Amino acid sequence: MITSLTLDNKLGGIASSLVSYSKALNLKGIKHHIILPNNAAIIDALASLPNVTIHSLPKISLKLHLGLQLTFKPNIRKLLKDSKLVLVHNAKILTSVSKHTSKCALINHSGKLRGLKHSSMNIFITRAGMARFQQAYPSLSSASYVINHGFEVSHDGSLELIERIQEDFTIIAAGRFVPKKGFIDLLKAAKILTDKGLKFKMKIFGDGELKQSLESFINENNLDQVTLMGWSDNLKDEFIKGDIFCIPSHQEPFGLIIGEAMLAGLPVVSTKTDGGLEIFGEEDTEGKGGILVEIESPDKIAEAIEKLMDQEKRITLSNNAKNNIESNFSLENLATNLFKLINE
Repeated sequence: MITSLTLDNKLGGIASSLVSYSKALNLKGIKHHIILPNNAAIIDALASLPNVTIHSLPKISLKLHLGLQLTFKPNIRKLLKDSKLVLVHNAKILTSVSKHTSKCALINHSGKLRGLKHSSMNIFITRAGMARFQQAYPSLSSASYVINHGFEVSHDGSLELIERIQEDFTIIAAGRFVPKKGFIDLLKAAKILTDKGLKFKMKIFGDGELKQSLESFINENNLDQVTLMGWSDNLKDEFIKGDIFCIPSHQEPFGLIIGEAMLAGLPVVSTKTDGGLEIFGEEDTEGKGGILVEIESPDKIAEAIEKLMDQEKRITLSNNAKNNIESNFSLENLATNLFKLINE
C-alpha cells in the first residue's frame, strides 16, 4: 500500500503525475491511497481508477493544520504509519507528514531545492534536478532517485502527419502566458520566418498575464499567420492538426506537454531546459524526435522550425518522437521504477 499527499487542487503537473502514478501502481497491483483537497480538480478522475482510495480534506486544513488533522483523524494517521511508502508532492507538508512515518519521499516537481534537505528520500523527475541538489548539499545522506513521468502510449500519430502534409505547415505551442514560458521568443522566431518569406501557421494555446503583450507584438509586426487560441480542454485533438510542436520555455522542470505532443507524432523544437534535456539528451536529439536550442534564442528557434519544414525530415522525426516516448517514458517504465523504489 502506497499513500500520496498533495495540496494542489488545480490541473497541472502534480495532478497529472498523481493520475499517472495511480495507473502505474495499478499495473503492479498496488493499492494507492491519496490525501488531497476536497476541491481538487482530479478527484473524480482518480476515484474512477482501480486500486485507488481518496481521502479528501479541506485545503486550509491540509495547508495550515495538517498536523492537527492527522492528530484528530486516527484513520489517516494509521494510514501513514501502515503505508509501505508515503509520497509527498508538496514540500510545505513534508514536516507534518514525516512526524507520522519514517518511510517518506518528497517528489521534486518544480526543480527547485526548497524542502529537499529535510527529506530522507527525494525523487527527482530529471537528472539535472538531482545533480543540482547533490551539488548544493554534497554532505547530505538522503537517498536520491530519478523517476521520470510515464505516458499511456497508443499507436496513432505518424499516420495523421503523413496524411496532412499537403496542408499548411502548422506550428503548435501551448502553455501559460508568463515570462518563464518564453512565448515572446517564439513570436520573434515567427517574425524571422515571416521576413524570410516562409509560409506557415502558428497556433498558440493558453492564457495569462502576458496575453496583451503578445497580442501587441503580433499586431505591431503584422504576424497574421499567428493566432492566440485560448485554452483548449483537449490538446490531443489539436496536436493531430499540427506538424510540429514548439516549447520555448526559459524554465521547464519536465514538460508533460512535450511527451503528449510526441505521442501524437509531432516532432519538437525545445529549449535546453531540464525537461528538454531529459527527454532528448544532448546528443543525437533528432534521433529522439526533437531539436534542442539555447534558451532565449529566437534565431535558433526559427532555424530549427525552418529545418522541420522539410517533409521527409519531419516524418522521420515524428516516428522517432513516438518511439522515444514509448521506449523510455511509458506508464510501464514508471510502474517498474516505482516498484523497484517501493521494494528497496
